[in-house]
Amino acid sequence: MRILGGVTLAMRLARGSGFAPPAPVAGGLRGVVLDLDGTLVDTEYLSPVAWSAVLREVGVDIDADALGEDISRPELRGAGAMQVAQHLIDAHGIAPERIGGGAAWMAERKKSLAVGLVVSREVDLNGCWFPGVTEALAKLEDKVGAGGIGLCTSNLRPVVRMTLRAGGLFDGFGGGRTVQEDVDELKPSAEPYARALSCMGRPAAAVAAVEDSVVGVKAALNAGVGCVIGVLNRDEAAAEEREGVAKALLEAGASGIFETTAEAIDWCAENAAEDAAACAAAAAPSRAEAAEEVVYRYFDGVNDKDPELIRSCFAPTVTLRDMCGITKGTPRTATPGDMADRCMEFLTAHPDCAVRFEAPPRADRAGRWVWAHWTETGTWKGESCGVAPAGTPLDVGGHTRFLVEEVDGELKIAKQVVYRTFSEWEVAVSAKSAAASSESAP
Repeated sequence: MRILGGVTLAMRLARGSGFAPPAPVAGGLRGVVLDLDGTLVDTEYLSPVAWSAVLREVGVDIDADALGEDISRPELRGAGAMQVAQHLIDAHGIAPERIGGGAAWMAERKKSLAVGLVVSREVDLNGCWFPGVTEALAKLEDKVGAGGIGLCTSNLRPVVRMTLRAGGLFDGFGGGRTVQEDVDELKPSAEPYARALSCMGRPAAAVAAVEDSVVGVKAALNAGVGCVIGVLNRDEAAAEEREGVAKALLEAGASGIFETTAEAIDWCAENAAEDAAACAAAAAPSRAEAAEEVVYRYFDGVNDKDPELIRSCFAPTVTLRDMCGITKGTPRTATPGDMADRCMEFLTAHPDCAVRFEAPPRADRAGRWVWAHWTETGTWKGESCGVAPAGTPLDVGGHTRFLVEEVDGELKIAKQVVYRTFSEWEVAVSAKSAAASSESAP
C-alpha cells in the first residue's frame, strides 16, 4: 500500500470529499505553476467538439458528448493531440487510406479547428473559469509575488490568449507562460515544466505544480517540481468518477488531492515562504509574444469595429505593399488614422464582417515579423464611399506579413505586406475611382 504524506492511498479515497493536502514544503513555497484546461478553466468540452468534427471528415460519426467520455478517461486527460489521435484511429478502426497523413494529420486538423472555434469567438469563454480561481490567484500573488505564479499548458498560444483574456487575467502569470508552441515534447515529458521552472527562476524544490491529469502530474515530477498537487473539479454527484481520478493522480505521484483548484491555490498561499514575494520580479513576455499581441489587437479592433484600437496598433508612418492590387506591390505609406479610416470604410460596407484565422498570428524567433492567414465573411449591406450595397456575400481571405518595430518604447506595426482576394465592394470602389480619374483627365 502506497504511503504519501503519512496517509495511505486507501485512507484518502475513503474520505470522499475530505482528501488530504500535501505535507508542507520545508522552508515554504516560493512559486506555483498551474495547468490550464481542467485545472483553471472548464474548456475541455472544446476538445471533443473539435475531435468529433475531425472524425466526421474521415467518415466516423460520433456524438461529441460520447466522445468526451471516451477521451476524458484518466490515461488520456491532458494527453497530447498525437496520442489522442492514435487512440481514436485504433478505437474506431480507421483505415490508413482514409487519413493520408495518419495521426499527425488528425492532430493538426484538430488543433486548427479548436483554434478557429476560440479565436473566431464562436464559443463563449467568459464563464469557463472555475469558481473562486481568480480570487484565489490574487491572494496567492500577495504571498509569492507576480513572478511566483506561472502557467504550463499543452494548449496553443491563441487559445491560451483568448482564455486568459476572458478571465481578466491577460496580464497574469508573471512567472512565465509555457504553451505548446514553446516545446518539442508535451506532457508527460519533463520539457514543459523544465521550461516553466526556467522562466520562473525559483528553486524547483520550492515550487508547487497544480494539475488535473496524470500526464501533467508525471511531467511536473519528471522536471523535479517539489510538490505536485492534484485537483478534481468534479460534481460531487459523480462520486465514482471523482474517486477514480483521485486514485489515478495519487498513483501517478501527486502529493495530495483537493476537490477544487481554488482550495489548492489557497493551500499554496497559506504555505508560502514569508519572503517569497521578494523573489525575482515578474518575467516580461518574449519579444515574439509581444509582437503577436500587437497584431492580435489589430484584428480585435476590426472584429470589434473599434477605430481607436486599430489606430493604436500602428507606427506614425506605415509602409504598405498590396501584392495583389493594382499597385502590384509598389510601396506606399499611410498614417495610423488612414489605416483606421480605411478599415472603418470597409466595415461600414460590411457591418456583420467577422475575421477568422486559417493560421493565427505567429512571430519569427526575433519577434520582428508576424504572419497571419485570415478570412473575412459577412454581407455587403451598407453604403460606403458613395457606393450602394449590392447585398452580396462577403467571402475573402489573405495572408499578411506584419513588421513590428519599437516606437517610443512601444511595439507598433510599421509595415504590412498583403496577398489577398478582393471584396465586390472594393472592386466597385476602385471602378468608381478609376471612372472619376478618367473623367477629370484632359
